[in-house]
Amino acid sequence: MRKQIIIYSFLGFILAITACEKPEKLYPQPKTSVGLQSQIFAMGENYANQLWFDFATQKTESNAFGLWHLGLSCTDVPRLCINGGIGPNFSVARFAASSFSSITLDSLKKAKWQFDNPNGNVDSSAFPNAFVNNAGKWIVNNFTYVIDLGEKNKDSIRYVKLKINQFEAGKSYQISYGFLFDALPTHNPTILINPNKNFVYYHFNSHSVVENEPIDWPNWDIVFTTYKETVPDNNGVLYPYVIRGVLINPKKVSVAQLNNIPFDAVNLTTAQSVSYSKKQDEIGYDWKQYDQTAERYTMVPNRVYLIKTTDAIIKMKFVDFYNDQGIKGYPKMAWEILK
Repeated sequence: MRKQIIIYSFLGFILAITACEKPEKLYPQPKTSVGLQSQIFAMGENYANQLWFDFATQKTESNAFGLWHLGLSCTDVPRLCINGGIGPNFSVARFAASSFSSITLDSLKKAKWQFDNPNGNVDSSAFPNAFVNNAGKWIVNNFTYVIDLGEKNKDSIRYVKLKINQFEAGKSYQISYGFLFDALPTHNPTILINPNKNFVYYHFNSHSVVENEPIDWPNWDIVFTTYKETVPDNNGVLYPYVIRGVLINPKKVSVAQLNNIPFDAVNLTTAQSVSYSKKQDEIGYDWKQYDQTAERYTMVPNRVYLIKTTDAIIKMKFVDFYNDQGIKGYPKMAWEILK
């Protein structure tokens, strides 16, 4: 009996000591996988989808393209953009200090139409000089804009007349708009800024703010999408084309493009010796080229992208633009974490 008491006492002592010990921390799971990774991004044959991708988590979010007309930047620097990828005619004309009633269908015949440069620079916007910084406060210039929503709309709702009335940094934009034959604005929304997004988005037909970025800006690096770019034809003449490519999240990503170098030859030393750009279209669309003989897209050989995020440095290349059934619109990307 005494022996059993001693054993129980000893076990109790061990249990007491164990209960007082702090639990050992689990080894943190790596954020990124080691070695070469690859993934297909299903934009679809008609490019109906946008795909938002984060290298750290390897998560992809998808949503439909074409949900919005007007984008309003959520940074402290005001900027407006349009969804030019909707069609070749989707563009903006500016009229200096014009009233709504003075802009008619005839006014548009001599208008100069513009669309956003996909590099994302404020001074390359379809709304140039819309705002002026006066001693730290943003003042709105007195312009009236006409936005051509494209030929799929009847003239009565094809052209939107727009005025920007106010911008409050970190808070909101206030705009007024109507359609071409309206003598006065018919809608005067105040559009609240969302600090978790790069832009807030507005649709003129539904007269409402719409969701376009399916995830908050810290949680994505690149997006496969449709946009408009000025592209030279075979004779070098520049034309606006609706194209499919990759845009970066400039709040957390920068990119360097390397040409005529094998993917396997690129290492961390290379990545640390090059200059990086935050141009939104630094990856862009020209990693693919159309082969007239084969009548299909092929990948530009020995083109490597170095992608610097807040988490890592990645080397990346494009492998294909078709799925296993030979259907276009399924770009395949391969990458490796260097750091």
